[in-house]
Amino acid sequence: MNRREFLWSAAAAPFLRIPRLMAADGPVAPSDVTVPPLDTAKIRPSDFADADLEMPFALSYLARVANSVMLDGPDRGFIDISVWRGTNNLHPYNARIMESILTLAWFYTAPQKWNQYRGNAALRYRLELALDYWCNLQSPDGKFSEYGPQQWNLAATSFAVKFMSEALRLLKSGPPISPAIHQRSVDACRKALHAVLYDPDLYRHGRTYTNQYTNIFAGGAAFLNAYPDATLFAQLRERLEASPKVLQSPCGYMYEKDGPDLGYTLNTHHENLQMAYHYWRNTPLADILVDEENRFGSWLALNALPEPGQHFLVLNRSIESRQKHAVYTYVDTPLAERCTIMRAFATPPELRAEQIRAAREKLDKEWPKVDPLPVGDFNAFTPYLFLQRAHYDWHPTEEQIVEARKLVRPLAEQSFVEQRKDTRLPFVFTYVRRPGYYAAFASTAKAASEQERFGLTFVWTPAKGVLLQSQTQGRETAWGTSTGGALPAEASPFEAEYLDDGAAVRYPLPGGGQKKVVFAEDRIRVSVERPGEIVEHIPVFDPACVSSAAQTAVQTRANSPVPGKTFSVVKLESAGKLEYEIRPAV
Repeated sequence: MNRREFLWSAAAAPFLRIPRLMAADGPVAPSDVTVPPLDTAKIRPSDFADADLEMPFALSYLARVANSVMLDGPDRGFIDISVWRGTNNLHPYNARIMESILTLAWFYTAPQKWNQYRGNAALRYRLELALDYWCNLQSPDGKFSEYGPQQWNLAATSFAVKFMSEALRLLKSGPPISPAIHQRSVDACRKALHAVLYDPDLYRHGRTYTNQYTNIFAGGAAFLNAYPDATLFAQLRERLEASPKVLQSPCGYMYEKDGPDLGYTLNTHHENLQMAYHYWRNTPLADILVDEENRFGSWLALNALPEPGQHFLVLNRSIESRQKHAVYTYVDTPLAERCTIMRAFATPPELRAEQIRAAREKLDKEWPKVDPLPVGDFNAFTPYLFLQRAHYDWHPTEEQIVEARKLVRPLAEQSFVEQRKDTRLPFVFTYVRRPGYYAAFASTAKAASEQERFGLTFVWTPAKGVLLQSQTQGRETAWGTSTGGALPAEASPFEAEYLDDGAAVRYPLPGGGQKKVVFAEDRIRVSVERPGEIVEHIPVFDPACVSSAAQTAVQTRANSPVPGKTFSVVKLESAGKLEYEIRPAV
């Protein structure tokens, strides 16, 4: 070797050694790479605290999930089991499947005495493989894909930040993993955070699909708490400060496909708020979260009401832009410690105590048997089980719930008309309280989605609960007038004229004619005029409330959208003119 060759070799040697150094610091297989099954003989039901009563199920199947991490081939590290996101979404390019890394990280680090997997060598190996695979899925500018190879999108990227930030928080103080893979994962999470905060296309998409964007408030708060970055924090704060006007309608709802959707808001978006609140609770940023929640709570109070004798809320559902929910369980959020109106929707303390008692009794009776793992189901083994186990929680007392319900106008008042209008799409939502009933009416010149139904969408009474509920994407099950097509006229956008300060509404029908709805003191009067045949469908839970001289038929549906109630569609037929009344007191 001449001097020149020697010098070149010496200069290149450090770079040539990098792969070997990284390989030595990467996943190193233990003698046994199989995560062992749970030894249930070492666990008693009393070992689980009340807050951990979901864990016997998860603990029992952790080994099965962990052992699904692929050990070789081009997809080495992929979590190849359908326990999160459903079988149709189980694809190696789908970064959302890899959110179950949090599941692996939680069991690898959890210090509870019943957790036999803390620091387990085989679990560490498979966790490292999964982390390495996740990092390899990322685009050069920090994005992830969900629906196809390299089809980078907001959801895959922002959800990655949320779940991975919590996993990294656990790993930062837990049993060690490969330092190189750990650092690479931190860097990947930082790049993803940067992409969501700065990429204009992701931000534009997030303005329309709020629940996807607000992941960054949750994940960003968590990541920057563990790995501070002044520049990223400043951008995160700027996005948060803009959110009241950018992500939330003046009506109070969070935008989903530019319209209202309680499902996404009460699920994903509320998870995001709660996680962000945990980190920002004692900072000025919490004020922004609380103000947003107050506005949303005011909207929720007009669109979700209690069903007598049941432990759920009935929803003004046909205005849903994306999901489909006729009812919803109680809404529990730690923001209710400052957002008083949200206490009105919280789980009553006695019900929470009963749920804990029932879960404890089942565990004592059946352990070590647990429910089957429903492989293939969307939420068979969701990483959401582990996202907020260490986060701040708060629940109101029964007295606080009763006081908060005084802020829910349909419950606390006997007579009012309230209208809310959106500025992005021309929605007009009208809410009418009369001594005997409460009703909702919606109109717009442009719909957010094809599944929305407008017109008279909801009627409720304190004694009977929901009386009329127009069904999302309904044909006969949506309230309205048939004009010859498969869908009611109210399935299409229309502009309405509101009379008597919203106590009456009038609007044209396709093909000619008009329709008028009057909210009288004890009944709702509807009149329809149009050339030729008129067919009206009225989806109700008590057909006796509909009174008309027109030809009437009642069809009882086999499946009711509201548990415990019979659902029927009243069909009225006439020609030229049709009149009827909805009498809630009947």
